[in-house]
Amino acid sequence: MENVNAKNLSLIDQYIFKLSLADILRSTMFGTIIVLIKDITRLPLSLPGHSSIFWMGVLVLGKGLLPKFGSGIIMGIVSGILAVFLGLGKEGFFVFFKYFMPGLLIDFLAPMFYNKLDRPIVGIICGILTSLSKMAVNVALGIFLKLPLVFLTIGLGFTSVSHVVFGAAGGLIATIMIKRLKSRLSSWD
Repeated sequence: MENVNAKNLSLIDQYIFKLSLADILRSTMFGTIIVLIKDITRLPLSLPGHSSIFWMGVLVLGKGLLPKFGSGIIMGIVSGILAVFLGLGKEGFFVFFKYFMPGLLIDFLAPMFYNKLDRPIVGIICGILTSLSKMAVNVALGIFLKLPLVFLTIGLGFTSVSHVVFGAAGGLIATIMIKRLKSRLSSWD
């Protein structure tokens, strides 16, 4: 009996971040949805960060439904690779980091709140911080690549506020969806 438990434990240790194959596939699904929503919802609002309401919402939703460490990183990697292949953004290959960094950040933020992303304040905080991390990557890439940063002429303050507002809205929407879906997805564990 002890040999069987040791064998099962060694199989679990072989998974990436101790995620099962099903968890990796679900994280990949959410990463794909992030890019599809970003590409489809190109609203001509002329507000910086307006896509965060959808993008960060899906990221927080994915992390809320898959609370294991590594799921955010996988969502970020998958969405970053797809963004590069679909040609999203003017940064070329470096657009990968705009998608990867929020995924990395959500993996470190969620455990700080005991993975309680179904609570509105936690979802709002995570949505805000991941949206601001995307903005920080935008600024860093713009400076590094010497791109014309139009939003810096408007003011970094306005850009930050809009990222905060849209990230908070996305996080709040995600908490509502997590509460509704978690009870229906009891077979996910």
